[in-house]
Amino acid sequence: MDKLHEVNLSNEQWKTRQTLIDRARDPNNSQAWDEFTDYYKGFIRMVLMQLQAPLDDLEDLSQTILVKLWQNLSTVELGRDHAKFRTWLGTVIRNTVYTHCSQAASRKRRDTSAAVANAVPPDIEDIIESEWRKHIIAMVIERLNASFSGKAMDVFRMTLNGKAVDDIASALELTKDSVYVLRNRVQSRFRKEARHLRSHLEFYQ
Repeated sequence: MDKLHEVNLSNEQWKTRQTLIDRARDPNNSQAWDEFTDYYKGFIRMVLMQLQAPLDDLEDLSQTILVKLWQNLSTVELGRDHAKFRTWLGTVIRNTVYTHCSQAASRKRRDTSAAVANAVPPDIEDIIESEWRKHIIAMVIERLNASFSGKAMDVFRMTLNGKAVDDIASALELTKDSVYVLRNRVQSRFRKEARHLRSHLEFYQ
């Protein structure tokens, strides 16, 4: 059975009582903004790919979106009585892609409205929420890889893929009891890491 390696969950990354977004709203906090960029640039790229933005333009679009966030994050009103951060982020992404498609269509003398409609679907908020969940899961799994080794993560990944306990036990040559134990250990840490990560990355009051 795999041995759980101890992980220090009280490192400096999680000590602050402010969320990353809250700290990044301070225009003088360059360290928080750099950290914000590290966490969100991959997510923004994922959303752009879901929107089928041209591959050659992904980097420029990502940078444009990050610049717009930097310019407006300190003044936008977020919180319980205002827009959620990801709702606002979705608006910034949508408007940036809309403008890009509109300009491209105009340059090529195509029908602008059709091009924009195809590039910016009406359910962008659902795309944002779905991709954010995937982004969080990917980051948590990356952290879990440093905590667990061998078959524990295999069990967890197969569980995420919907495999039954019997199938996992057969594929990994484990007893069902071992599968349950490994799965529960990883799931428990997964939930803890996800709570830490979301409390760090999401704006709340």
